[in-house]
Amino acid sequence: MKKKILLGVYILVLAFAGAFIFNELDYHKDIFGSEKQVKYTMYIGLNDGDTNEPTFGIVEARTIMFMIVKKYTGGCTFYEAQGYYYDEEKQVTITENTLVCVLLDIDEESVKKIMDEAIKTFNQNSILLETSDVKSIFYSL
Repeated sequence: MKKKILLGVYILVLAFAGAFIFNELDYHKDIFGSEKQVKYTMYIGLNDGDTNEPTFGIVEARTIMFMIVKKYTGGCTFYEAQGYYYDEEKQVTITENTLVCVLLDIDEESVKKIMDEAIKTFNQNSILLETSDVKSIFYSL
């Protein structure tokens, strides 16, 4: 009988702990009613893909990317970054100005089309694409 009581208490404690943990994991509850969607973040290097030399300034690149992006979606966020990578062939570290483009409310096919144009326009070997599941809302009064 004592083992049954201890087992019952153990199960009750586990159930309580599980409910607490589940509630804490459900931190995505919000008061804004935001929607889940995919956020796409593109990192576009501005060095030429063949020479590794800078070919576009950040302002010029942002203007070009704006023209590309507006064909496929209604908006984005740009910011600049400084990246670097090690070139195995030349055995040197390359630094590179990088244009970062953040997109929400867009489908995968449009993102691919934007990257296809950007790779050709900026003569890149690749573009880094980061995806994440987010909740967002355009909040206003």
